[in-house]
Amino acid sequence: MSWQPEELSAYLDGELPPERAREIESALERNPELQAELESLMAVDAAAGRAFAAMLEEPVPASLAATVRNAAPGRPGNDPGPPVVRRWIAAACTALALLAGGVGGHLLTTDKGALQVAAGSGWLEDIADYHRVYSTQVRHLVEVPADEAEHIQTWLTATVGAEIVIPDLADLGLSFEGARLLVAAGEPVAQLVFTDAQGRVVALCAIQSDAPRDGFGRQQIDDFELVSWGGDAANFVVVGDAGRQDLQKIAEAAAQRT
Repeated sequence: MSWQPEELSAYLDGELPPERAREIESALERNPELQAELESLMAVDAAAGRAFAAMLEEPVPASLAATVRNAAPGRPGNDPGPPVVRRWIAAACTALALLAGGVGGHLLTTDKGALQVAAGSGWLEDIADYHRVYSTQVRHLVEVPADEAEHIQTWLTATVGAEIVIPDLADLGLSFEGARLLVAAGEPVAQLVFTDAQGRVVALCAIQSDAPRDGFGRQQIDDFELVSWGGDAANFVVVGDAGRQDLQKIAEAAAQRT
């Protein structure tokens, strides 16, 4: 099977027809070079996301917001208007389109009327992207196998900066397969990989955090469900196929055993 470079990007974005996506997934299992190229694209996406997230942390200038609010309505289409005003309105439209165009943030209005952006960390979106790729793997499901459990815990704890403990989830029907090191939101992430009796993959991921979240949160991203929570110096998430009835129970057990 042959593929075009842009197809990998489309696959990563979930934009390929199902049949073509399955062909690429099959090729990924057999072709380390293709897998490396995909991982490189994922790293570029993550870097771009970090750069744009930094832009979103800055408020839109109050003067720009005022220009949008005060723009005169009803100008004839064949009258381009004063050049300066036209430039400001174009800039305002571009900024607002970026803010509202699915980049992970949303608009807020402060008490002073300035537009600001509340941006998410993006790490859960990155985890869902990784899971979509790695959960289809067979031979390359993990980077380090389960029989090196002690090494996995030492290695990932040192790399991530938070203690990584492999929980025993056998009573929930999950077998530990091994681990990977990921990068999400620009930070190292430990991924512990489990499979159930049907071969479905459930991953437990951890990222260092100085402000771990309170309580459990559940959300769906594409075809996956994620249950996240905070612990000692880290945030955690369990990710599995959408529709699993036991994901909350798995997350609660993992929270108690890590």
